[in-house]
Amino acid sequence: MDYKIEKKYPIPKWIPKTVLQEEHLCPDCFKVVGVRSRYTLVCALGKLKNGATVTELTKVLKLKQPTVTHHLNVLRSVDAVAVKEVGRERWYSLNRKAHCFEECQIPYK
Repeated sequence: MDYKIEKKYPIPKWIPKTVLQEEHLCPDCFKVVGVRSRYTLVCALGKLKNGATVTELTKVLKLKQPTVTHHLNVLRSVDAVAVKEVGRERWYSLNRKAHCFEECQIPYK
């Protein structure tokens, strides 16, 4: 018998317990919320209808540009963030239809 066991991760304490009914998260969803500053970035993007640039996000989150870029790349790797190129700028927005938000119902506001 050859089968894959997928590891589950406990929900971090900074996620409102009243929203999620699961006790553990899949690896992709844990990537989204496993780091507090990354979850703060998700919530910031959740409040923005048209998205934001890295520069705008660094000001809002009070994080350094490489940190914000790293978090955005992690979020892109699990399809939680969409990118739209406008000229020389990249606008990032939350992909509200991603597995983590639709199926697992991770709050982003």
